Amino acid sequence: MSFFCFSQSQTRVTDFSEIKTLKDSVLFNNAVKDLQQYVNEDQFDRAQPMADQLIKLAENIEYSKGLGLVFRLKGIMYNESQRTIESDKNFQKAIHHFKQADDKDGLAIVSNDRFIIEQNKGNLEKAADYLMEAKLYREQLNDSVGLSGIYNNLAIVYKELKNVPDSEKYYKKSIALRKQLKSDGVGLVMNNLALLYAEKGNLSDAKKLLPEALKINKQEKDLRHTAQSYSIMAKVAMYGKEYDLAKKYYDTTSCVGTQANYKIIVVNAKQQLGIIALEEGEYQKADELLKTAREDLIKANVISLILKNYKYSFKLDSTRGNLMSAIRWQKEYQELSDKRMYKMTTQKVENTKSRYEAELKQLRLIDEQEKRELKTKEELFRYRIFTFISLAVIAIILVFMMLFIKTRKERKRYINELNESNQVKNKLFSIISHDLKNEIHGLEGSLNLMKEDVISAEEFKEIVPLLANRTHQTSILLNNLLNWSKSQMKELNAKPTTFDITDVISNKFTFFKPKAEKKDIKLVNKLDPTIIFADKDMFGIVAQNLIANAIKFCNPGDSIALISREKEDHYEICFEDTGVGIDPSNLNKLFAEDTFTTNGTENETGTGLGLRICKELIELNQGKIKVESTLGKGSVFSVSLPKAA
Repeated sequence: MSFFCFSQSQTRVTDFSEIKTLKDSVLFNNAVKDLQQYVNEDQFDRAQPMADQLIKLAENIEYSKGLGLVFRLKGIMYNESQRTIESDKNFQKAIHHFKQADDKDGLAIVSNDRFIIEQNKGNLEKAADYLMEAKLYREQLNDSVGLSGIYNNLAIVYKELKNVPDSEKYYKKSIALRKQLKSDGVGLVMNNLALLYAEKGNLSDAKKLLPEALKINKQEKDLRHTAQSYSIMAKVAMYGKEYDLAKKYYDTTSCVGTQANYKIIVVNAKQQLGIIALEEGEYQKADELLKTAREDLIKANVISLILKNYKYSFKLDSTRGNLMSAIRWQKEYQELSDKRMYKMTTQKVENTKSRYEAELKQLRLIDEQEKRELKTKEELFRYRIFTFISLAVIAIILVFMMLFIKTRKERKRYINELNESNQVKNKLFSIISHDLKNEIHGLEGSLNLMKEDVISAEEFKEIVPLLANRTHQTSILLNNLLNWSKSQMKELNAKPTTFDITDVISNKFTFFKPKAEKKDIKLVNKLDPTIIFADKDMFGIVAQNLIANAIKFCNPGDSIALISREKEDHYEICFEDTGVGIDPSNLNKLFAEDTFTTNGTENETGTGLGLRICKELIELNQGKIKVESTLGKGSVFSVSLPKAA
């Protein structure tokens, strides 16, 4: 039969304070695994408070699936404590939350739990109903593996209910599905079906099925079920009175069962060989075999087989005319049978009594709780009228106060927004009037010299690289100004996609190659394929600023290298240079609100907006940026961005 098992690994201690939002569901699920372990080990004193704490957390973060998982485990705990009413309530809550989360796997697991509970109680009809529910959910999930187990369980339950046609139908479905999946256990289910045929007298179908079951069990090197196949084949031969063939199969059963350390099937084979010897008139051999089997069965305390042994020992002594001994076996059989029946009846009565007492106790607790709630409601009702009048007065006062405060807050907010807007405008005009104006005037002056023939064409060619550099700096400045102004106006939004950063970096290296060669700086691309989930254009702006910044602060002969390192859920992209480095006192100023800039190795200027823009763009993409630098040795700017799913 198929059951859901959980590993007994060492319990982890989950820090519940880390579970703050729905994004922390992985941490929550790890905590549920810890709870599962406590339940498996019957440590309910530790499991109960942990379950209550997890329920509060799941409600806070609105995690429906998590609530379903915890209420399911509470249902199992209450069932183990024989608190049937509470168990059923918690299973119902689990079903409610799994339905909210549209988690059909969770619903199937709960149905399977309830099937096991009802089967253990002997309520086979209810057990079959819960299995049919589990089957429905597994079919909706197209879960063939789960279905193959459910089909086998249904066949076993229907066999116990004496419903042979349905039992046969589901055994066949389980076999067909397992063959299709090429999974283990085909031989086991075929053995079960063959045994069903044999016990119902359908020997021809059993004989057709068993050779294939035997072959499959041998191929899977499953010694236990191989021994079982031989045992069923022997039983079929006995039903057909083919005693020589039955003896051959029981001998093989004993041999294979011994190899598999399958003691019960070996002892049963001895007993069956004794019965065959009795049928063939070999009374001495039958006596020896039955005696040996009886000793082993008494040690193992297998009551059903001991009763069978007494029955055939009685028959043997009756046949040999040993009436006193036969009467003794009859007495042993009756005493053991009565004892077994008494024990079973007593156990059923005790179980029923325990369940009744537990349910009665629960009903009393519920009744007391309802009385307390009713009393509380009556007390509350007396205070409601007074409370409502008081609240009405307070509400009127609060409305006037809120309107007054809201008006003041709105006015203050408008003033702040205007001030911020003026600051952005002033800063923008300051940069445009100073840095951008200087760059454009420089370009204009150089072009006028050429236009007015003050310099020759050859002299103009010499200053073309300088003009290109100025144009490049102006382009970067304009881009940074545009993005900075958008960010100040809260209009900058990320549109993440999946892409390989090596493509972006390759394009940027091509763009910066002339400038790097002019300063005799080496650009080194050590990136492996690095697939991230971010806004591609924003990453391009960040890469452009960081490379431009590195070139700005490198001397001839220095190098700039790009390296990526894979982490658990993100990539770390490092821009490493061997330039002049950053004074430790300036590190905290790089990403600050107030702009900070220094001239480059060739007196290149800047606005100080580049790194601040980089920080804002990276954070918009759920990433981080940091810097490490050693004065005189170089700097490393590290950017962390999420991996693609």
